[in-house]
Amino acid sequence: MLRIDLKPVFEEIKKRKAKIVLLQFPEGLKTRNIEIASELQKKTGITAVSSIDPCFGACDLAEQQARQVGADLIVHFGHSQLCNTEIPTIFVPLNYELEEKKLKGLAANCSEILKKNSIKKISLCSTIQYLGFLDFLKKEFEKKGFEVEIGKGKNISAGQVLGCNYSGISKGNDAIVFFGDGLFHALGIAFSQKNRVFTMNPLNNEIKELAQEKDLFLKKRFALIEKAIDAKKIGILMSCKKGQFRLQKALELKAMIEKHHRGAFLFSADLIRPDYLLGIDVDTFVCTGCPRIAIDDAGSFKKPLLNPDELKIALGEKKLEEYETEKFF
Repeated sequence: MLRIDLKPVFEEIKKRKAKIVLLQFPEGLKTRNIEIASELQKKTGITAVSSIDPCFGACDLAEQQARQVGADLIVHFGHSQLCNTEIPTIFVPLNYELEEKKLKGLAANCSEILKKNSIKKISLCSTIQYLGFLDFLKKEFEKKGFEVEIGKGKNISAGQVLGCNYSGISKGNDAIVFFGDGLFHALGIAFSQKNRVFTMNPLNNEIKELAQEKDLFLKKRFALIEKAIDAKKIGILMSCKKGQFRLQKALELKAMIEKHHRGAFLFSADLIRPDYLLGIDVDTFVCTGCPRIAIDDAGSFKKPLLNPDELKIALGEKKLEEYETEKFF
């Protein structure tokens, strides 16, 4: 169950004497949109305007919409601050409520698996929704005889991982234990580190090592790289979202592509979708925005969609065997 603490929002609205507030929700929380908007309006007297555009993270802040509706404040749910804001913004994290008994059971089961794999020292990490449980889990693993670290990264909370930032994983461990759901962040860890990666999923109670998923992922990405090797015309996609816009990276890729005597063409969009690329006469695309675009929706694009380091491999700037040691995400 998700827990949302609106007290800081009430305080910020009062402090700023806000009249119009823009609310921004991740997809999974839109079912509670009316409930939250109603409570804020009832208790503070503000006019709430809810953005219904897809929200992909703190890099996707709806500042332009806030300007258009004359908002005094943005309330961004589900993520922690990633970049500077031009409009006053409060970031409201979403926290899962998990029973202590369940956490102890997960830690005990994971400990058995780790011991069978001769693991003694681990690094614990998670996404923002589960960060509050890491200290408890650390103590549980230590009771089982493990040496446990929760790393401190750059511009993120201790133990936190993002799809574009894995600096919070401490070094020098036998294995990394990711506490959370889904495969995207866990795969990102697997490609940003050389150590073994184990996942503890609190939603389905599953604990496993990620080796098989990593191999399958590699095969799919290698197949796309192979298709892009002979590309004569390459489209470079730039996301105009505040925290994803990387013009310099796009220009660097353009120069690299042209060095190999291929055509390089720049495209920009706020939202990068497969149907937006239909009819564009290039052989392959490379995305400079969120790395998740080329990963989660790869099968939906009619032409190969690569991330920058994959393009380097396709052009011969990097060797294929370097892929696993590269910070791909």
